[in-house]
Amino acid sequence: MDINQILKYLNNEMSEDEFIEFEKSLKDEQNLNEFKKYITTNHYVELSKNDFDHQNASSILQNYIQSTKSRTKIRKNRINNYLKYAAVFIGILISTTLVYKKYVLDANSTVNEVTLQLENGEFKTIKETQLFKEIKNENGVVLGVQEKSKIVYKKESDTIANTKLVINTLKVPNGKKFQLVLSDGTTVHVNSGSTLKFPVQFISGQTREVELSGEAYFEVARNEKDPFIVSTNGIKTEVLGTKFNVSSYANDSFSEVVLVEGSVGVFKGKKRFDKNTDQLLKPNQKASLLKTTQNLNISTVYTENYIAWVDGILLFKNESFESIMKKLERHYDKKIAINYQKIKKEKFTGRFDVENIEDVLKTFKSNTFFNFSIKENEIIINP
Repeated sequence: MDINQILKYLNNEMSEDEFIEFEKSLKDEQNLNEFKKYITTNHYVELSKNDFDHQNASSILQNYIQSTKSRTKIRKNRINNYLKYAAVFIGILISTTLVYKKYVLDANSTVNEVTLQLENGEFKTIKETQLFKEIKNENGVVLGVQEKSKIVYKKESDTIANTKLVINTLKVPNGKKFQLVLSDGTTVHVNSGSTLKFPVQFISGQTREVELSGEAYFEVARNEKDPFIVSTNGIKTEVLGTKFNVSSYANDSFSEVVLVEGSVGVFKGKKRFDKNTDQLLKPNQKASLLKTTQNLNISTVYTENYIAWVDGILLFKNESFESIMKKLERHYDKKIAINYQKIKKEKFTGRFDVENIEDVLKTFKSNTFFNFSIKENEIIINP
């Protein structure tokens, strides 16, 4: 494990792609244990505003650095990085004027949990077994309440009017789903492998805007004065109040919007929708933007094919094997490698809900011959 990556994580400087790769590296037990030691030490800084034992924290870090230096296989440049980190860290500990404001995941938490990042960079691990938990900011102000796999933010009428947007970021890893009820009453179902950035409170008189990477189903609370905008990679959707699905994963070749009811405007390359130049969708229509050509295509679809995931159903209608495998990766949190080029473009139709990944693959195999092997979190498809 590269110590520079740990430092970037602690300083909240990782890009989305770097964070994904970092998560993968932590699946190695040795990497995870090393990471936990740094997080544990760093966690002492968080406690500095209470009864923090500076001497003990400094001793723990120095002992760990010394033990690391004794490992003959560690390269010289890595040792230097540890020492630099130690110097910076100890400097923070002994300084009475510095206030350390970077927060990280608890040492005992795992990287495949849903996380909520607050405005100040603090991470909160969301345990889906939690029946009732208040979500607070750094000042102890209650922002909302968690109810298992859902967070309900306080209504705008229950708070003092805001003059500045405060942004939170929800990250849902592969294999999980989550639900948000925003302060305006809008409900957002966030699918596996997705990230949603959103204001804790919207500002009256301004557009309500959220940023999505991945997939989510929106049930937008109607407000004709303050339109709701979903921004993704390449395409934006503006609504007054309606139900629609947006999918824009980084590793997909397209971004798409599927309208269930109401009406939405789709556009790109500017801040607001223009009814004279942009496309207005009707129910049962899909707007699809190809990332390579930036062409926006409109088609009529069966919306249930695109929103079945909200109810935990995997539904495929005449879809390519390659596309289906991407969805299975996210749904089951497995890495799938296809070493069989011929099968990638073959089309399949199917419906699954409670089946495990092995049963799903066996179903596909019963229709088209191929072999597969499963090793921990990786699946390999061969001829």
